[in-house]
Amino acid sequence: MKRASRLALLAVLILLPCLLAGCSGKKPKEIRDIRKFRFTYSCGMQMTDQVAYTLEKTGEGYTATVKPQGIDPEQPLCVAVDEAFVQEVEELLRKNRVEKWYGFNKRARNIMDGIGFTLYMTMENGTEVDAVGYMRWPEHYGAVEGGLDSLFMGLWEASGREMPPGY
Repeated sequence: MKRASRLALLAVLILLPCLLAGCSGKKPKEIRDIRKFRFTYSCGMQMTDQVAYTLEKTGEGYTATVKPQGIDPEQPLCVAVDEAFVQEVEELLRKNRVEKWYGFNKRARNIMDGIGFTLYMTMENGTEVDAVGYMRWPEHYGAVEGGLDSLFMGLWEASGREMPPGY
């Protein structure tokens, strides 16, 4: 009886915060109404070899950050984007079923100098997708990376900043 009481108390302590505040980390059925989005991938071993794209909903709309390969991490492009841009990102993610990446966490443990990616996003309804890979990629990864490169590098190009080498 004493053990059962302890287990019940433990269960209440674990579940109570979720019941009061709502559980986070729910798997989405569909990608819609992105609140925060971050996608990064590495292209090599140098600090400037990481690519990073973010979207964040603010009180005034959305802000995007673009950090291409070859650009110092301290020099990203930050720009306001319209709803049409956000819808293009969401459509790309829906088309490639990125909601199925939920919980993806695979690594090639024997490779020391490989490449990898991270993706994290939350939607307005509290659902999220969190995925990470190191020399392992989820289904449709190449199409998502290429599509995001096109969309976000379009922002870089439209800003008038010089295109980094290789773009």
